[in-house]
Amino acid sequence: MLIIDSHIHIAHNTLFKKKQWSNSPIELQRQWITEILRKYKKKNVFALRDGGDGIFASCLAREIAKEEGMIYRTPVFAICRKDHYGSFLGRAVNGIEDFKREFDVLKENKLDHLKIILTGIVNFDKFGDVGDVAFTYNELEYMTKSAKEYGVPIMVHANGSEGVSAAIKAGVNTIEHGFLISDKELYEMAEKEIIWVPTLSPLGNILHRNYSNFKNQLDTIRKVYTIQAKNIVKAYEMGVKIALGSDAGAYAVEQVDGIFDEIKYFENMGFSKDIVLKMCIENGSEALKL
Repeated sequence: MLIIDSHIHIAHNTLFKKKQWSNSPIELQRQWITEILRKYKKKNVFALRDGGDGIFASCLAREIAKEEGMIYRTPVFAICRKDHYGSFLGRAVNGIEDFKREFDVLKENKLDHLKIILTGIVNFDKFGDVGDVAFTYNELEYMTKSAKEYGVPIMVHANGSEGVSAAIKAGVNTIEHGFLISDKELYEMAEKEIIWVPTLSPLGNILHRNYSNFKNQLDTIRKVYTIQAKNIVKAYEMGVKIALGSDAGAYAVEQVDGIFDEIKYFENMGFSKDIVLKMCIENGSEALKL
């Protein structure tokens, strides 16, 4: 059975750090990426969608994946707002003029999808906090429209009802993470046929491995995870298209193993293996525009 991981960050791994990458010859960079991709291939993971990086590693991965007979989609780098979460995944902008300049760079590098970081991440110290919505609706709408006119889908990192609702309204193609949302957003995703990639593995793996450095945060993490799991079941019943993405490269989520962690967490919720693989492959194929 061939598998799709709809959300990874290949630049975050155990082989190299950002500084090493920048100071290494292309031959070594190719060696690192090839090693990772071949491990994916060995486990029958044949298609990957990257969430972006600031060092163009995913661009090289796309090139090598083609040589390896794999499919790889990359946004090149993600777009975030200055002084907000996400600069390590790409480039920070401060308004539409900044975005126009960076979008030209993305087009030069043939982005497969536009990645927008709209909110922060789940705050393990304060239940319910996911940071501010980084872009105004007009800015979000402009970026979304630009991507559509160029002919690429829009992948949005968003958590919380406010951010996810704005992304849905703007007409994005996929919602990444989507922690702490309400039934309203689930209905809207179903209605607009927006794909949801709920990335359980980062929280699931922390809980499963019981890391001591999270001991004061485990209750909040468990609460958020439980809500996400319940929302996934509800979303499936509502007809939301759910694709599996591990967020490989995130803390506690290893390259290659991450998608199998994700599959396991879905099965633990009561989904049959057939249903999980169908979500993984059919909705993953749509997320990657295969």
